Amino acid sequence: MANSKTAAAPHSAAPLPARGVTRLTHNPAGPAGRLTIRVDLGSQGALGPGKVRLMELIAETGSISAAGRAMEMSYRRAWLLIDSLNRAFRTPVVATQHGGSRGGGAVLTPLGQDLVARYRRLERNAHKAVADDLDAFAEALAAD
Repeated sequence: MANSKTAAAPHSAAPLPARGVTRLTHNPAGPAGRLTIRVDLGSQGALGPGKVRLMELIAETGSISAAGRAMEMSYRRAWLLIDSLNRAFRTPVVATQHGGSRGGGAVLTPLGQDLVARYRRLERNAHKAVADDLDAFAEALAAD
C-alpha cells in the first residue's frame, strides 16, 4: 500500500508535497494561487498556518478549548498540537493555568508571540517575493 504523503494523485504523476515543503495551493477566495509556508523543525515537527492560527486564536480567546472550537477541532486535538509545540522549543509557546473559578485559561508566552509575529512576517515577505509568479500561475489555471 502506498504512503499517503508520497502517493501520486490519480490524475498526476507528481507526488504530493512532503512535510515541511512550501507549496502552491488553490485559493477559493480569489483567482490567484496562494503560497502556504510550513517551517520544518526537523525531528521536532513543523510550524505551519494551522498551528500559527491556533496560537493566534489562543491569544484572542485566552482558551485552548475556544481556539480549538473556532477551528472546528476537538479540545484534545488542539491541546495535542500545543503540547507538541511546547515540547519542540526550549521554552513553552503557550502557558496554561488550570482550574479556578473561571476554569483556567491559556496565554501565548513571549516566545509564542514572537513565533507568530516572525511566521506572519516570513509569510508576507514570501508573498511579496513571488506575487508575479503566483499571478502567472493563476492566469494559466483552467476555468472551474
